[in-house]
Amino acid sequence: MTLTDGEKNGIYLVKELNVEQSIYSKRLKSIGVTGGSHIKVINKKERGGVIIQVEKKQIALCRNVASGIIVEFEKKEYPEVM
Repeated sequence: MTLTDGEKNGIYLVKELNVEQSIYSKRLKSIGVTGGSHIKVINKKERGGVIIQVEKKQIALCRNVASGIIVEFEKKEYPEVM
C-alpha cells in the first residue's frame, strides 16, 4: 500500500521510497523518511496532500510524493480525549 491509502491517525512502517524524482527522495531521506522508519498520518485530503509526522516533525506532502512512499500498517493511534 502507499501512503495515500493510509488513514488519519494511523502509524505506518516505511518499506520503500519509490518517488519519481531523485530530489524528492533525497529530501525525504534528509527529514527521516527512509525504509524502516515509522510515520504517522496526521491529516489527509481525499484528492490532496498528506500531512505526516516523522519523529517530532510534521511535514506536508503532495499527493504525487505520498503515492511513491510504500508503507505497511502498524497500528491505529487514537487522539487523547480531554
